[in-house]
Amino acid sequence: MSYSNYEKLLNMKKSTSYKVAKATGIAPSTLSDWKNGRSVPKADKMRLIADYFGVDISKLVGDDVDLSEISLTDEEEIGGNIRIPIIGEIRAGKPIITNETLIGYETADISRGEDPRDYFYLSVCGDSMKNCGMVNGSLVLFRKQQYAEEGDIVACLVDGESATVKRYHTENRRIYLVPENEDYEPIVLTPEDFECGDARILGVAKEMKIRF
Repeated sequence: MSYSNYEKLLNMKKSTSYKVAKATGIAPSTLSDWKNGRSVPKADKMRLIADYFGVDISKLVGDDVDLSEISLTDEEEIGGNIRIPIIGEIRAGKPIITNETLIGYETADISRGEDPRDYFYLSVCGDSMKNCGMVNGSLVLFRKQQYAEEGDIVACLVDGESATVKRYHTENRRIYLVPENEDYEPIVLTPEDFECGDARILGVAKEMKIRF
């Protein structure tokens, strides 16, 4: 498995191993060991690297591979119908997208000038948001950001441990994460919960797809 191909792709994308590690959740030491010939990333990590560059995995694992026909644009020029990772859950203290949470990919129309790595799909589990169409198994496209506007649907970390998808509402110095199902009660938070890190907005919903 050729590190030189990976290095060429880095140069073509004008990227770095640090950016690859940050975007994929792969430990920087894994890439360093690969560079120094101590070990080779496992197949699942090679797949994440290939997806980062938007190439077939064969472009990474083969020897004497011709990369001349590959055109990788700078991040500022990316746009259009792009494959976005789907995650099945959000884990506290971990990057949003990791080998353990990644369950597939789905396309999304990303505006020119936006980085697709700022987006992720979350596979909905449960029925707490069913009244706005988010049924079990729906895919919701989120943009990674730590702020929200009144009425936004957010993915939010609560209690420092678990993440939930709810509608964002503020009133009288309280933040309410409101379900779209009368069988569930709102989650009530304070600004102090966010200041101490017990609560954190992870992303704001931009699009929903229903899978049958």
